[in-house]
Amino acid sequence: MMMVLKKDTLSLMDPVDHSLIHCQPIINIRVWGVGCNNGSYRDFAFVASDKDTCMLKCHVFRCNAPAKTIATALHEMCSKIMAEKTNRSPSMARSLTMESISPEDLPRQVDFLDAMRKRVQKFEVQYIGNLPVSRAMGMEVLNRAIESIMNTSDSDEWEPIVIHISDTVLSLWKGEDGDDPFWECQVRYLTFLGVGHDTHTFAVIVDGGTQRFECHVFWCEPDAGIISEAVQAACMVQYQKCLVAQTPPPRSKMWQAGSKVKRANSMDGFTFPAPLHQGLSPPMIGSSTAKKGMLAFFETFRNKQSAVSTP
Repeated sequence: MMMVLKKDTLSLMDPVDHSLIHCQPIINIRVWGVGCNNGSYRDFAFVASDKDTCMLKCHVFRCNAPAKTIATALHEMCSKIMAEKTNRSPSMARSLTMESISPEDLPRQVDFLDAMRKRVQKFEVQYIGNLPVSRAMGMEVLNRAIESIMNTSDSDEWEPIVIHISDTVLSLWKGEDGDDPFWECQVRYLTFLGVGHDTHTFAVIVDGGTQRFECHVFWCEPDAGIISEAVQAACMVQYQKCLVAQTPPPRSKMWQAGSKVKRANSMDGFTFPAPLHQGLSPPMIGSSTAKKGMLAFFETFRNKQSAVSTP
């Protein structure tokens, strides 16, 4: 297939008859990246929200050309989209202007998970139980906890509950008539979630503070897929809120001009070591990398010169 980046859309087209296979609004793309396969950077992927299913989907491609070209073009298009938004809305909050948002953060900033925002999803499940675990994350930890609880409890002892999932709180209720949940947890304290070997089982690991972690296990019908996606979406909303909250403050025009000069002179800066602050060590890794890069450049240049001089 053929990928076309045009205006605010990423399109996949049939290379023969140019018929449209898939159309993806760039504003709904959350993140993208370039992968390396056998030393060749020709793998490209992006994660985007699907409005029809309210799910996140990862699209992966093997490219004929270097995938970095696609990533660069996508960055440029995001910059253009944000610039147009700023021009159309001069009164837009400064936290959402080009001065404080980099192009690569644009998809995460402008489009939260609409399916989870200001909405509570409810699922009828059976609460199997909980037990302390040694680590905050990992499928091995999760599966061991699920198997341990399943082996030490009888299905007759499982408690029917309703689990409420919002973008901030995960809570367990005994029916709809209760005034208070018998257990609840802030979504930001969830450290891991997953579906067990039996697809009916779903579990979350919670940070209890002071290096204490608990695993809570549930039995879901017909399977744990939907509830797993709902909790994952809530975690994604929290992550995106953190990104927005940590957006750096607006910078002055004088600072921006200085930063542009620094970027323009960055290649020359390798020969002039920066003054070290007390308590800091020199960036040996960066210096070594720059040196290796220059040596590789000269070696390539020599090879080209020898090839030209050969009759």
